Amino acid sequence: MLKALPRIGTGLMQVEAIEPLALGDSDIAAWHALQASDRTLASPYLTPDWARLVNRYRPDARVVVFRENGNPVGFLPVQLSASSIALPLGGPLCDYQAIISEPGSVFDGQKAIEALGVRRIDFTCALADHSATKDHVFIEDHGHIVRFEDGWSAYETERREAGSQVLKRTRKKMNKFRRECGNISFHPFVRDDKAFETLLGWKRTQHRQTGSTDILSRAWIRYVVDAVYQEQSEEFGGELFLLRSNDELVAGLFCIRAGKTLHAWYVGHNHDFDTHSPGLILFTEAIRAAADAGFTEMDLGAGDYRFKQSLANHSRACGPGYIGAGGLSSAWRGMQFGVRQQLESRKMGRLSLLPGKAMRRLDVWRCMAKSRP
Repeated sequence: MLKALPRIGTGLMQVEAIEPLALGDSDIAAWHALQASDRTLASPYLTPDWARLVNRYRPDARVVVFRENGNPVGFLPVQLSASSIALPLGGPLCDYQAIISEPGSVFDGQKAIEALGVRRIDFTCALADHSATKDHVFIEDHGHIVRFEDGWSAYETERREAGSQVLKRTRKKMNKFRRECGNISFHPFVRDDKAFETLLGWKRTQHRQTGSTDILSRAWIRYVVDAVYQEQSEEFGGELFLLRSNDELVAGLFCIRAGKTLHAWYVGHNHDFDTHSPGLILFTEAIRAAADAGFTEMDLGAGDYRFKQSLANHSRACGPGYIGAGGLSSAWRGMQFGVRQQLESRKMGRLSLLPGKAMRRLDVWRCMAKSRP
């Protein structure tokens, strides 16, 4: 049964929290319109489609709806937790969070907390350059974005003029790969269930080998990933790109899609081909294919990986933070960020990075937890 929490607010602004699947057609249309009004919000994770898909597997999914004179002017999707703290909707799968609203909008976070019935709203990567969330970001990072709205040739020229040799080097790697391994083929926008399973298997193996958390071990997370792969609506879904050598799967890239935006989600490769940099080759070919198909950007997400820095020509400011209601819960979270900021500012090598790593790992564990009853 779809549940609505109490409506909070007086005067012109009303705030309520409901399940995304309970949104009416007019609210969904308003959400899409608000997202389209600001390119900063151009992410699949900020769409009502994502919120409603996750709600199918997490009944504790909620969206805070801010209404002015009865009209929706802001949407904040979250998931609830047993600790009475609202978390990013989709947990560790969700790379960006925001209050979807017009540029310049500011909202009373306390009313969102009251509507949700929680003590705090936590963000793992909220938008730092959007007015509605910028004051709630405490550690700034950025996502790497490849924009190619003018086509592949324009993007290639822009990278060369910026001094990046990544595309030239990748062409050489591809030519060498063909000489040494025979028939190399690229397959964009394909439906291949076996290859998709192989890609996710590679990712799980990587988690085990590196000691990172295997988020795909949680059933609800795997259901969400599978549902995105199966979703093929015009506005939202998943896209799979493959690289093969003589029909053997070499590498795979799975992206989540919204409109003309792609977000790289899962990438993996057969380690027998490590010397040929198959992941970089696949990314380059996927960007070319996306540009040719009329897409305008591919978001590579946050993280200072060299290939992301080489391919990206734009960035999206973001970072962890929270909306607090005062009290011990907010004070404790604020203290965590304070310690992290102090150590990171002292440049003490790996020691400076420990608080951030610990907070990120704890956030993953909290976001993976089962739904609140």
